[in-house]
Amino acid sequence: MNWCSLLIVTRVDTYHMTTMLNARVLILGASGGLGSEIAKECEHRGGHVLAITHTGSITETTMTVMAADITESESRERIVEAVQAMGGIDVVIVASGVVGFGMHDAVDADSLKHLIDVDLVAPLSVLSLISPHISEGGNITVITGAVVDMPTLGVSSYTAAKAGLSAAAAVIRRELRSRRISVLDARPPHTETGLANRAVFGTAPQLKAGLEPSAVARRIVDAIEAGETELTPASFAA
Repeated sequence: MNWCSLLIVTRVDTYHMTTMLNARVLILGASGGLGSEIAKECEHRGGHVLAITHTGSITETTMTVMAADITESESRERIVEAVQAMGGIDVVIVASGVVGFGMHDAVDADSLKHLIDVDLVAPLSVLSLISPHISEGGNITVITGAVVDMPTLGVSSYTAAKAGLSAAAAVIRRELRSRRISVLDARPPHTETGLANRAVFGTAPQLKAGLEPSAVARRIVDAIEAGETELTPASFAA
């Protein structure tokens, strides 16, 4: 009797650790409640931060700060030019975004389009331009949120945008595997960033106390340095 041996090989993705020391770090949304804490944490660990903000204002910092509206193609091109001037980039962190509240049948088309443009289309557009300039063994981090795992009433538009970004991150991770670029999808629970109070439409419901932004920022930067690919809401438990 002839026997055949069956060899099953399971591929496991492994990534280099991405130390922040001397890393060139691009942060979108660097003046936000969480983005600003991530920027400070990266700088504290020795990173050279290019901070992208809508207004261009971050006080008391040695970071390079640039005003840019990432929904505009001209602004995206200027970001690419700044990255090229740095000789490339090692870490890209998408911490930008807006939120809106309202049942799905109460959100008008213009409000929906604006939220999707800011939270999904613009980040993906920036990443498509920046990816060729990310160093081998570098990192992309997208901050999506717990809504990806826990659908919540009144935020269907926001959930759709963040779930779309999360799904895209999973694909980009595979596409950049050959360059050993890690892609981290960070999905923190409600964090006290003040974002809910700056909704682009609707009014936020009463929310229980959230996590401290500084603690969430440290966990995310730890994960970047460790080459992790996913931070679920439970990953942020004390």
